[in-house]
Amino acid sequence: MTDGGKETRQERPEGYTMPTVVRARSFYLYDRRGVRYTDFFQNYGRCILGQRPEQIQRSIKATVSRGLISEYPSLFSGRLEKLLTMLFPDFPVIRVYSDQQKVLQVVQRISNDAIFDPAISPEHASRTVSYWRPFLGFGGADSVMLLPILPFPGSFVPQVVCLKEEACTAWLPPSDCVSPLLLDLLIKTTAFLIRTLKAEDTVAKRMNNPLQGVFETRGPYGLTGLCAQRYEEFALEALALKVMLPPSADVPFIVPAEYSAGDVQAFLQLSRRYAGAVTY
Repeated sequence: MTDGGKETRQERPEGYTMPTVVRARSFYLYDRRGVRYTDFFQNYGRCILGQRPEQIQRSIKATVSRGLISEYPSLFSGRLEKLLTMLFPDFPVIRVYSDQQKVLQVVQRISNDAIFDPAISPEHASRTVSYWRPFLGFGGADSVMLLPILPFPGSFVPQVVCLKEEACTAWLPPSDCVSPLLLDLLIKTTAFLIRTLKAEDTVAKRMNNPLQGVFETRGPYGLTGLCAQRYEEFALEALALKVMLPPSADVPFIVPAEYSAGDVQAFLQLSRRYAGAVTY
Protein backbone atom coordinates (compact mmCIF):
# COMPACT_ATOMS: atom_id res chain seq x y z
CA MET A 1 0.00 0.00 0.00
CA THR A 2 2.93 2.33 0.57
CA ASP A 3 6.03 3.33 -1.33
CA GLY A 4 8.72 4.93 0.82
CA GLY A 5 6.06 5.77 3.39
CA LYS A 6 3.82 7.55 0.87
CA GLU A 7 0.41 6.27 -0.16
CA THR A 8 -0.26 5.77 -3.84
CA ARG A 9 -3.73 6.21 -5.32
CA GLN A 10 -2.97 3.24 -7.51
CA GLU A 11 -2.94 1.00 -4.43
CA ARG A 12 -5.81 2.67 -2.56
CA PRO A 13 -8.28 4.82 -4.51
CA GLU A 14 -9.16 8.12 -2.87
CA GLY A 15 -12.02 7.83 -0.41
CA TYR A 16 -11.68 4.07 0.00
CA THR A 17 -10.43 1.99 2.90
CA MET A 18 -9.70 -0.86 0.49
CA PRO A 19 -6.86 -1.54 -1.93
CA THR A 20 -7.20 -1.82 -5.71
CA VAL A 21 -7.72 -5.56 -6.14
CA VAL A 22 -6.34 -7.31 -9.21
CA ARG A 23 -6.75 -10.93 -8.09
CA ALA A 24 -8.75 -12.83 -5.48
CA ARG A 25 -8.55 -16.38 -4.20
CA SER A 26 -10.28 -18.04 -1.25
CA PHE A 27 -10.32 -15.33 1.46
CA TYR A 28 -7.33 -13.41 0.17
CA LEU A 29 -7.15 -10.36 -2.10
CA TYR A 30 -4.08 -9.20 -4.03
CA ASP A 31 -3.17 -5.69 -5.15
CA ARG A 32 -1.07 -4.60 -8.14
CA ARG A 33 2.16 -5.28 -6.32
CA GLY A 34 1.16 -8.78 -5.28
CA VAL A 35 0.55 -7.76 -1.66
CA ARG A 36 -1.94 -10.16 -0.05
CA TYR A 37 -4.81 -8.96 2.16
CA THR A 38 -7.04 -11.10 4.39
CA ASP A 39 -10.68 -10.39 3.57
CA PHE A 40 -12.87 -9.50 6.57
CA PHE A 41 -15.40 -7.78 4.27
CA GLN A 42 -16.40 -10.63 1.94
CA ASN A 43 -18.52 -8.39 -0.28
CA TYR A 44 -21.29 -7.80 2.28
CA GLY A 45 -21.43 -11.56 2.93
CA ARG A 46 -21.77 -12.61 -0.70
CA CYS A 47 -18.24 -14.06 -0.57
CA ILE A 48 -18.71 -15.91 2.71
CA LEU A 49 -17.63 -19.12 0.97
CA GLY A 50 -14.65 -17.44 -0.65
CA GLN A 51 -13.93 -15.45 -3.78
CA ARG A 52 -14.09 -18.43 -6.12
CA PRO A 53 -16.98 -20.65 -5.05
CA GLU A 54 -16.81 -24.26 -6.16
CA GLN A 55 -17.65 -24.94 -9.83
CA ILE A 56 -18.23 -21.26 -10.71
CA GLN A 57 -15.67 -21.15 -13.53
CA ARG A 58 -16.80 -24.47 -14.98
CA SER A 59 -20.46 -23.40 -14.88
CA ILE A 60 -19.75 -20.10 -16.62
CA LYS A 61 -18.05 -21.88 -19.50
CA ALA A 62 -20.74 -24.57 -19.84
CA THR A 63 -23.71 -22.19 -19.69
CA VAL A 64 -22.21 -19.56 -21.98
CA SER A 65 -21.28 -22.23 -24.54
CA ARG A 66 -24.99 -23.02 -24.85
CA GLY A 67 -25.80 -19.35 -25.42
CA LEU A 68 -27.85 -19.15 -22.22
CA ILE A 69 -27.14 -15.57 -21.28
CA SER A 70 -30.19 -13.50 -22.27
CA GLU A 71 -33.12 -12.99 -19.87
CA TYR A 72 -35.48 -15.69 -21.18
CA PRO A 73 -37.47 -18.24 -19.16
CA SER A 74 -35.34 -21.30 -18.41
CA LEU A 75 -35.22 -24.60 -16.55
CA PHE A 76 -32.85 -23.04 -14.02
CA SER A 77 -35.68 -21.21 -12.23
CA GLY A 78 -37.31 -24.45 -11.12
CA ARG A 79 -33.97 -25.95 -10.09
CA LEU A 80 -33.19 -22.94 -7.94
CA GLU A 81 -36.63 -23.02 -6.29
CA LYS A 82 -36.15 -26.70 -5.43
CA LEU A 83 -32.85 -25.94 -3.68
CA LEU A 84 -34.30 -22.97 -1.82
CA THR A 85 -37.24 -24.97 -0.49
CA MET A 86 -34.72 -27.51 0.83
CA LEU A 87 -32.86 -24.69 2.57
CA PHE A 88 -36.01 -22.88 3.78
CA PRO A 89 -38.79 -25.49 4.11
CA ASP A 90 -41.03 -23.11 6.08
CA PHE A 91 -41.00 -20.55 3.25
CA PRO A 92 -42.58 -22.27 0.24
CA VAL A 93 -43.28 -19.17 -1.86
CA ILE A 94 -40.17 -18.25 -3.86
CA ARG A 95 -39.61 -15.26 -6.10
CA VAL A 96 -36.41 -14.11 -7.80
CA TYR A 97 -35.90 -10.51 -8.90
CA SER A 98 -33.20 -8.66 -10.75
CA ASP A 99 -34.88 -5.31 -9.98
CA GLN A 100 -34.10 -4.25 -6.40
CA GLN A 101 -36.96 -1.72 -6.48
CA LYS A 102 -39.43 -4.59 -6.74
CA VAL A 103 -37.90 -6.14 -3.66
CA LEU A 104 -38.23 -2.89 -1.70
CA GLN A 105 -41.86 -2.54 -2.79
CA VAL A 106 -42.63 -6.07 -1.63
CA VAL A 107 -40.93 -5.45 1.72
CA GLN A 108 -42.97 -2.29 2.27
CA ARG A 109 -46.19 -4.20 1.66
CA ILE A 110 -45.30 -6.59 4.46
CA SER A 111 -43.86 -4.21 7.07
CA ASN A 112 -42.80 -0.60 7.57
CA ASP A 113 -40.12 -1.66 10.05
CA ALA A 114 -36.44 -2.05 9.24
CA ILE A 115 -35.41 -5.46 7.94
CA PHE A 116 -34.12 -7.65 10.77
CA ASP A 117 -30.47 -8.61 10.29
CA PRO A 118 -29.39 -11.50 12.55
CA ALA A 119 -25.80 -10.26 12.46
CA ILE A 120 -26.43 -6.76 13.79
CA SER A 121 -30.07 -6.02 14.69
CA PRO A 122 -31.08 -5.55 18.34
CA GLU A 123 -32.75 -8.60 19.82
CA HIS A 124 -36.00 -6.70 20.43
CA ALA A 125 -36.27 -5.43 16.84
CA SER A 126 -39.22 -6.36 14.62
CA ARG A 127 -38.60 -9.62 12.76
CA THR A 128 -41.48 -9.58 10.28
CA VAL A 129 -39.05 -9.29 7.37
CA SER A 130 -35.63 -10.83 7.98
CA TYR A 131 -32.37 -11.29 6.19
CA TRP A 132 -30.97 -14.80 6.31
CA ARG A 133 -27.23 -15.17 6.80
CA PRO A 134 -25.27 -18.43 6.61
CA PHE A 135 -24.31 -19.79 10.03
CA LEU A 136 -26.83 -17.53 11.82
CA GLY A 137 -30.29 -18.14 10.45
CA PHE A 138 -32.93 -15.41 10.46
CA GLY A 139 -35.43 -13.64 12.70
CA GLY A 140 -37.23 -16.79 13.75
CA ALA A 141 -40.87 -17.84 13.91
CA ASP A 142 -42.14 -14.25 13.71
CA SER A 143 -40.68 -13.76 10.23
CA VAL A 144 -43.13 -13.75 7.34
CA MET A 145 -40.64 -12.83 4.63
CA LEU A 146 -37.05 -13.95 4.20
CA LEU A 147 -34.34 -12.23 2.13
CA PRO A 148 -31.42 -14.69 1.94
CA ILE A 149 -27.90 -13.32 1.56
CA LEU A 150 -26.56 -16.14 -0.59
CA PRO A 151 -22.93 -16.81 -1.55
CA PHE A 152 -22.77 -15.19 -4.95
CA PRO A 153 -19.90 -12.73 -5.47
CA GLY A 154 -21.00 -9.44 -7.02
CA SER A 155 -23.80 -6.91 -6.59
CA PHE A 156 -25.53 -8.22 -9.74
CA VAL A 157 -26.75 -11.27 -7.83
CA PRO A 158 -30.49 -11.89 -8.28
CA GLN A 159 -32.42 -11.17 -5.08
CA VAL A 160 -34.33 -14.14 -3.73
CA VAL A 161 -37.51 -13.46 -1.75
CA CYS A 162 -39.14 -16.23 0.31
CA LEU A 163 -42.61 -15.99 1.86
CA LYS A 164 -43.98 -18.21 4.61
CA GLU A 165 -47.65 -18.25 3.63
CA GLU A 166 -49.08 -19.39 0.32
CA ALA A 167 -51.93 -16.96 0.94
CA CYS A 168 -49.48 -14.06 0.71
CA THR A 169 -48.69 -14.62 -2.96
CA ALA A 170 -50.90 -11.64 -3.86
CA TRP A 171 -48.28 -9.42 -2.24
CA LEU A 172 -45.59 -10.59 -4.65
CA PRO A 173 -45.25 -9.70 -8.33
CA PRO A 174 -44.11 -12.55 -10.59
CA SER A 175 -40.41 -13.34 -10.67
CA ASP A 176 -38.28 -11.42 -13.14
CA CYS A 177 -36.82 -13.19 -16.14
CA VAL A 178 -33.24 -13.56 -14.92
CA SER A 179 -30.32 -14.60 -17.09
CA PRO A 180 -29.93 -18.41 -17.02
CA LEU A 181 -26.23 -17.81 -16.52
CA LEU A 182 -26.84 -15.98 -13.23
CA LEU A 183 -29.41 -18.54 -12.11
CA ASP A 184 -27.06 -21.42 -12.87
CA LEU A 185 -24.27 -19.79 -10.89
CA LEU A 186 -26.63 -19.13 -7.99
CA ILE A 187 -27.72 -22.78 -8.07
CA LYS A 188 -24.11 -23.94 -7.87
CA THR A 189 -23.20 -21.64 -4.98
CA THR A 190 -26.41 -22.45 -3.08
CA ALA A 191 -25.80 -26.18 -3.45
CA PHE A 192 -22.24 -25.64 -2.21
CA LEU A 193 -23.61 -23.69 0.75
CA ILE A 194 -26.04 -26.49 1.67
CA ARG A 195 -23.17 -29.00 1.68
CA THR A 196 -21.07 -26.62 3.79
CA LEU A 197 -23.82 -26.18 6.39
CA LYS A 198 -24.06 -29.96 6.77
CA ALA A 199 -20.36 -30.21 7.67
CA GLU A 200 -20.32 -29.87 11.47
CA ASP A 201 -16.57 -29.24 11.71
CA THR A 202 -16.78 -26.47 9.11
CA VAL A 203 -19.69 -24.79 10.89
CA ALA A 204 -17.91 -25.05 14.25
CA LYS A 205 -14.82 -23.43 12.75
CA ARG A 206 -16.83 -20.51 11.35
CA MET A 207 -18.53 -19.95 14.70
CA ASN A 208 -15.15 -19.67 16.45
CA ASN A 209 -14.69 -15.92 16.15
CA PRO A 210 -11.26 -14.63 17.32
CA LEU A 211 -12.81 -11.18 17.90
CA GLN A 212 -15.36 -12.49 20.38
CA GLY A 213 -14.94 -10.52 23.58
CA VAL A 214 -13.21 -7.70 21.71
CA PHE A 215 -16.14 -6.42 19.65
CA GLU A 216 -19.81 -7.39 19.59
CA THR A 217 -19.95 -10.64 17.62
CA ARG A 218 -22.54 -13.15 16.48
CA GLY A 219 -21.06 -16.26 14.94
CA PRO A 220 -18.51 -15.22 12.30
CA TYR A 221 -20.03 -11.71 12.08
CA GLY A 222 -19.42 -8.62 14.18
CA LEU A 223 -19.61 -4.86 14.58
CA THR A 224 -16.89 -2.65 16.00
CA GLY A 225 -19.26 -0.08 17.55
CA LEU A 226 -16.87 2.69 16.48
CA CYS A 227 -18.05 6.08 15.22
CA ALA A 228 -17.51 6.80 11.51
CA GLN A 229 -14.27 8.75 11.97
CA ARG A 230 -12.70 6.25 14.36
CA TYR A 231 -13.80 3.37 12.17
CA GLU A 232 -12.10 4.87 9.12
CA GLU A 233 -8.90 5.27 11.14
CA PHE A 234 -9.22 1.67 12.32
CA ALA A 235 -9.88 0.35 8.79
CA LEU A 236 -6.86 2.18 7.37
CA GLU A 237 -4.57 0.91 10.13
CA ALA A 238 -5.93 -2.59 9.52
CA LEU A 239 -5.23 -2.19 5.81
CA ALA A 240 -1.63 -1.34 6.62
CA LEU A 241 -1.54 -4.69 8.46
CA LYS A 242 -2.89 -6.41 5.30
CA VAL A 243 -6.44 -6.90 6.61
CA MET A 244 -9.37 -5.50 4.64
CA LEU A 245 -12.49 -4.45 6.56
CA PRO A 246 -15.97 -3.39 5.32
CA PRO A 247 -16.25 0.16 3.90
CA SER A 248 -18.27 1.53 6.82
CA ALA A 249 -18.95 0.81 10.50
CA ASP A 250 -22.58 -0.25 9.94
CA VAL A 251 -21.58 -3.19 7.72
CA PRO A 252 -20.69 -6.30 9.73
CA PHE A 253 -17.19 -7.69 9.38
CA ILE A 254 -16.97 -11.44 8.71
CA VAL A 255 -14.17 -13.67 9.92
CA PRO A 256 -12.74 -15.69 7.01
CA ALA A 257 -13.03 -19.46 6.91
CA GLU A 258 -9.32 -19.70 6.14
CA TYR A 259 -6.49 -17.64 7.59
CA SER A 260 -3.25 -18.23 9.46
CA ALA A 261 -2.40 -16.87 12.89
CA GLY A 262 0.29 -14.75 11.27
CA ASP A 263 -2.28 -13.17 8.95
CA VAL A 264 -4.29 -11.68 11.81
CA GLN A 265 -2.08 -11.55 14.89
CA ALA A 266 -1.18 -7.86 14.56
CA PHE A 267 -4.75 -7.05 13.51
CA LEU A 268 -6.15 -8.64 16.66
CA GLN A 269 -3.81 -6.51 18.76
CA LEU A 270 -4.98 -3.43 16.85
CA SER A 271 -8.62 -4.43 17.44
CA ARG A 272 -8.09 -4.67 21.20
CA ARG A 273 -6.59 -1.18 21.22
CA TYR A 274 -9.54 0.31 19.31
CA ALA A 275 -12.10 -1.64 21.34
CA GLY A 276 -11.28 0.62 24.28
CA ALA A 277 -12.93 3.47 22.38
CA VAL A 278 -16.19 1.61 21.70
CA THR A 279 -19.45 3.15 22.92
CA TYR A 280 -22.46 0.96 22.17
